[in-house]
Amino acid sequence: MTKFIAVVSGKGGVGKTTATINVGQAINNLGKTSILVDANLYTPHLGINLGLIKPKGTLNQFLKKERSISEVTYHHESGLRIIPASPSYQESKSYKKLVEVFEHLDETADFVLVDSPAGLGDEVNLILKHSDEALIVVNPTISSLMDGLKTIKAAKDNDTQIAGVILNMVYGKNEIKRREAESILGYPIIAEIKFDQKIRKSAHFGMPMNHNSFWPGSGRQFKQIAEHLCLVKSK
Repeated sequence: MTKFIAVVSGKGGVGKTTATINVGQAINNLGKTSILVDANLYTPHLGINLGLIKPKGTLNQFLKKERSISEVTYHHESGLRIIPASPSYQESKSYKKLVEVFEHLDETADFVLVDSPAGLGDEVNLILKHSDEALIVVNPTISSLMDGLKTIKAAKDNDTQIAGVILNMVYGKNEIKRREAESILGYPIIAEIKFDQKIRKSAHFGMPMNHNSFWPGSGRQFKQIAEHLCLVKSK
């Protein structure tokens, strides 16, 4: 049975796409299978961060019934399977058809990770409604945590289980600490990802940082997230 996980946050720039890519690779490295979906139809980054700059087939085309789901699914050299959205700007009023992605991908992998748009608009609520679990990504700032609280409420309103919270881009000085973040959010931090130049470097080369089963630095944290997701029971 496929587990659908929405990777969400209340604002952009917190590292959802980075988390989606590296958690997906960590799941694969644990012997499970994953598909990554870029559901950000306006400003997608998932494909770009994996070196797929001008994909011939995109999620947008699937939603318009111009291509099949198999025609927009790419096999990355890292072993990841990804469904990119179009990097070209285009008006997209077809987000309501995203439910068809869930229908077509059911039973095709152990996990489907949905890289959600920023904010809490209709697209995000639709994704949450059809996901089994939500993985909340926040930064150690009060504004990000407040956005995280709103995201948690949106997940609850859609009857979506909270898989856990990722505290991302941790510098270690002059910022909110893990225990305080857990107190504010009311949920455990399942991983604390430090600001890591290796993550930026891996994105530059279009690869997950934990490719080939290496677990350096932050890679161990992504492995920890993957192990947690494999153990959490869906609703």
